[in-house]
Amino acid sequence: MPDDPKKSPLWGHVVELRQRVLRALFWLALLMGASFPFSGRVLKYLGTKAGVPLVFTTPTEAFWITLKVSLFMGAVLAYPFVLYEIWKFVSPGLFRREKKYFLYWVLGGTLFFTVGVAFSDFVALPSALHFLVGFGQREGLQAFMSVDRTVAFELRFLFVFGLIFELPLLMALASARGWVTPEKFRKGRRWALVGNAVVASILSPTQDFLNMMIMFVPLVVLYEAGILLSLWTARKGERTVSAVSSRSRVSF
Repeated sequence: MPDDPKKSPLWGHVVELRQRVLRALFWLALLMGASFPFSGRVLKYLGTKAGVPLVFTTPTEAFWITLKVSLFMGAVLAYPFVLYEIWKFVSPGLFRREKKYFLYWVLGGTLFFTVGVAFSDFVALPSALHFLVGFGQREGLQAFMSVDRTVAFELRFLFVFGLIFELPLLMALASARGWVTPEKFRKGRRWALVGNAVVASILSPTQDFLNMMIMFVPLVVLYEAGILLSLWTARKGERTVSAVSSRSRVSF
């Protein structure tokens, strides 16, 4: 008679994963609800960035964009709790040194993402909106901008920049895992410049030189920072391996 699959270790992991996902969704829903009373202030702040009054064109548009802002705020506030659930799921299978590195990567990813969002909020997004709205006004057109589409555009812009600023951490992770050496990153600078230019031209909401440079220059700086971070990660890994080998020889 075959064993009951529900008693296998794999099934236990599946059940625990389901519980962790449900708890993460619970925190997201709870904090989204808690953020709803304050979403109007955030919506007003984002709305002023366009420089022109925003309108809603359907009866439900203002309500739905308020929900989207609440969801965005709830996701930001729930981020530590979601990381905690991920940590509780993966930590039993990690060694002490791996647990420490995992926390470093989580904290580093949070820091880089936050810096990217802040850079977008204070530099990139205002510049892009100023060009886009001003271009239409210089052509003699009157701005009639939907609050839903405008704020959704701003939230996507902030999120994309947050992801872009994760580049140094991804490069360091590739070096730590032995996938790409820092030397290859250094030799690939020319190709990286071309790739960054292509990425900037695609992700930039406008094709003017100023806004492309606002996205291109940070990509170049982030790539150089990624080289330095990958060098530090690779050297740290070499020292760890050397220390482990030395202890092995002494024990022998």
